[in-house]
Amino acid sequence: MKGRDRILKALSHKEPDYLPIDVGGLDADTLMAGPYRRLCEYLKIDPHPIFMADIMEQTVVINDKVPEHLGCNTNAKVIYLLPRSWREGQAYDGTPVMLPDGFRPVELPDGSQAVVDADGNHDMVMPKNGFFFDVARHPLKDVEKASDFNKFSAHIENFDRPYWADLPWEELAMYAKKLREKEEKFLVGTFQGHIFQAAQVLRGWSEFMLDLAARPSFAEALMERITEGHMKAFEKYADTVGKHLDVIEVTDDLGIQDSLWMSPQTYRKHVKPYHAKLYHFIKERCDCRLLMHSDGSLYPIIPDLIEIGVDVLNPIQYTAKDMELAKLKKEFGDDLAFWGAGMDTQTTLPFGKPEEVADEVKRNIDILAPGGGFVFASVHNITEGVPTENIISAYRTAAEYGKY
Repeated sequence: MKGRDRILKALSHKEPDYLPIDVGGLDADTLMAGPYRRLCEYLKIDPHPIFMADIMEQTVVINDKVPEHLGCNTNAKVIYLLPRSWREGQAYDGTPVMLPDGFRPVELPDGSQAVVDADGNHDMVMPKNGFFFDVARHPLKDVEKASDFNKFSAHIENFDRPYWADLPWEELAMYAKKLREKEEKFLVGTFQGHIFQAAQVLRGWSEFMLDLAARPSFAEALMERITEGHMKAFEKYADTVGKHLDVIEVTDDLGIQDSLWMSPQTYRKHVKPYHAKLYHFIKERCDCRLLMHSDGSLYPIIPDLIEIGVDVLNPIQYTAKDMELAKLKKEFGDDLAFWGAGMDTQTTLPFGKPEEVADEVKRNIDILAPGGGFVFASVHNITEGVPTENIISAYRTAAEYGKY
């Protein structure tokens, strides 16, 4: 089977010839710049130029030669929001990378880097010797009345569309069309569509949780504005990029290690209606499967996600509370496909031995592969500190073990 057909069959809950094995087909199953550079050196692949995929997380766009060498068989490609032009720069560890030309952080006296807006505010900061950019400012933190949201329309409506990703969607659509027609790629569009997490970033991590508890109408007004902004943007996205995609990816991190961010009841009453509104809008306008990315412990609300149109879940953080793979497969495997869950990037991959990684990969395949509905990938991105030998062990074990 061709790679694209292999994923499509798996997502239809049927068994293809081989288990689909992916690296870099989503924005949350790629690698940070350092591990990626060392992996390419190990594989004797020239990785340059290395294009930065996610500025905040310091992850990269995977060279097509890397999946081939690892035994990946999906031909999947993620369609990021792209800049008009690129410039030479460095990642967190000094790895030479290509950065969006409009992304120009400034170095502060303490050695940290800051992304500074037109008014001089520090929106994101990477500490000296840090690995990621962190959110440094919550522009709506001091807003007291929903009527004042109008003053922050640009922040709200463009939350997922940073100014340095300025390639028009018409040109991005031409790029996607070429990948589909000439290379037969399986294409995933990272529309993102944060709602809950967008409200947290705009208001503040603690402030928005207090809003939900103490003045839910205020919280709902903000989520309504965010949702309307995404719907407005998706109208054009669907008519351009969306016509060439197999999957639309939406993102909203609803879980942490031991629980949801909120009670299931709070989610259903206050947050779910906005997810439902946006996801139904997306599926009405684009003939694609809907993939939701959310970290953490999601078990209590997985039926809700299925109800509002989620077809595929990523990354399946099975070390989180109540996220045991056998339970998820048994209870939700007929209605939900799993993309991820291949190997644990929190403990086993960074700290285990290659043989321990291989054993875990085999166990997870035994649980999730039967009947289809599973695309093998890492549980979120492979971060700094993961030994190259463990990365090799994970993917090559999956390639050898993943025949139906």
